[in-house]
Amino acid sequence: MSRFLAIDSLLNNDEARRPNDSSPIDREQSVASEATAVLSSQRHMTPPKTHIEYLPRWDEKMSPGEAMRQFYSSQFPSETREVVIFYFEYFYGICPIFHPATFLCRLIHGSVDPLLIDVMRAKTARMITKYTGRRVDLDAIIENINRRLLLDLESPTFDYIRAVVLMTTLSGGECKFMSYNSLVCLACSMVTRLGWNSLDLCARDAKSIPWLEWAELETQRRTFWIVYQLDAYQALLADRPVSISDARLHTGTPGSDCTWDDISISQILHWPTRHLQSIDKATIINTGALSYTFIDVCDLTVLLSQINQFMWSIRQRTYAKQLPCRGDLLSGMSLFVDYEPDSKQPAVRNSLFELPRFRELHEALQAWCKRLVPADDLKGIGTTLGHFSQFGSLGHRQHQMRVRYFCLHCYYVPFLHLLHLANRPSFFKSSSAVPEFCSSEEYRVLREMLSSSFSGTTNDSLLAYDVVEESWQICLDSIFDLSMFLERNSDISLERSDQITPFCLFTSITVLIRHIRKCRCWIEQNGGGDGGCYGQRVMERSLKVVRQLWAMLKDLGFLWGVRGMEKLLRQMQVEEVINAADLLSGLSL
Repeated sequence: MSRFLAIDSLLNNDEARRPNDSSPIDREQSVASEATAVLSSQRHMTPPKTHIEYLPRWDEKMSPGEAMRQFYSSQFPSETREVVIFYFEYFYGICPIFHPATFLCRLIHGSVDPLLIDVMRAKTARMITKYTGRRVDLDAIIENINRRLLLDLESPTFDYIRAVVLMTTLSGGECKFMSYNSLVCLACSMVTRLGWNSLDLCARDAKSIPWLEWAELETQRRTFWIVYQLDAYQALLADRPVSISDARLHTGTPGSDCTWDDISISQILHWPTRHLQSIDKATIINTGALSYTFIDVCDLTVLLSQINQFMWSIRQRTYAKQLPCRGDLLSGMSLFVDYEPDSKQPAVRNSLFELPRFRELHEALQAWCKRLVPADDLKGIGTTLGHFSQFGSLGHRQHQMRVRYFCLHCYYVPFLHLLHLANRPSFFKSSSAVPEFCSSEEYRVLREMLSSSFSGTTNDSLLAYDVVEESWQICLDSIFDLSMFLERNSDISLERSDQITPFCLFTSITVLIRHIRKCRCWIEQNGGGDGGCYGQRVMERSLKVVRQLWAMLKDLGFLWGVRGMEKLLRQMQVEEVINAADLLSGLSL
């Protein structure tokens, strides 16, 4: 009930402010002093001019306070106000492609493209339905938006491009993978055509960049990196090369001034600014520099692109003997597979760990995770949003930061799995044999269901039982660590997560289902001996965790549209596996 009251206050109360909430001017001065001690102005790069207009002019003398007053007035459409508040509270941290204060002024002036507002309405539809009880026909909104996206394809505005980006994230979250794939390609095509992948090729004196031009550049940079992220995720899951290669990436990561996110501050005091690679975790927490969470995702995306390239290269090398014209190009690459004399079939070595590049990628993923600010360290720090005028204040940024670092830990797990589940002999075969634990018909149905979402290679990784033991254990350890992490941060509501969290739970459950089946076989083979007792202990731990993750995934079903994942896991007999293991455990005891 208290959460519903808080939402009602956000939507309707134009006067209520927390007793300890300072005025916008005080916040600007105090946050600026914090930022000055941490962030420094540096020379920056600026892009060639593009033909699209960033910001239609509005009354630039309008103060953030006046904009907020009009935002809550009876003259402003209440439904639009509802959409904007829900979007910024739940999705801005995931996709920070707006400058909040500027966006609010444009909104009041009526210069935001209605298409963008409708996309934000679609993004927030499930939240609105949950908290207001008003049913929103999401499918109808998506269909209407997709038709309108085609109309302005040849003359895109900045708002149009951001609408495409947000629709891409929505399609992925709703498991509409054909739309997701098409929109990723469209977004990549637009940002590269406009040169947003090369924003930092031409140097320019930072002092000569006016505020609006800098805001335009920074927002383009953030939009590009979201597109790059979406492309890298989709490429890895679809087993295709990335559309934007590292060789064409000449856009730096976004700036890190913490005042960028504060809706009560019309413009940051010092620009341009860039993030500091050597900044310590305590400073990030104390200043609430939320953009560092976004920069961490950018770093991960570059790593995922390298993992994807590695996967492709080793599979290409496997078949190079059958393609003599390509043999010379690939001859310098370390081998994971060789060919037996007079045979076209590859002979697999022991493990991908024999390849230095595989070890490097594994260590890089671990190092990335260790660099993250632990969500546990932010427990008890920060405040939820009590009024939209508090958006981006220090306490609110710290709260948003904890949520984002919670999610980023969940990013680490599935991508670690995708890397290590490829460490198997069947990865180098055109088709995998049916595992001994599955009937041929069950395996066929599972592959067909998975093929609507993932590539054949990813499908096999989610079903294979021949993963090298060292990699299998790494996957298990990451899941058990995830379980403890989720328990330590159980006060964070699942509705605060993002689309990667369900995927994290999904890949983890597929590993545990296979592991429980292997344990059952091990127990049956070893009986009451030492091997059987060890298998019993391992299975009981796996059972506890799979119940925890399965319950969480089902809870995410409505808000994040993951019914498809739930259906897949039921087809994998997740509940039957749990029940059978419970029965075996009881008999053993």
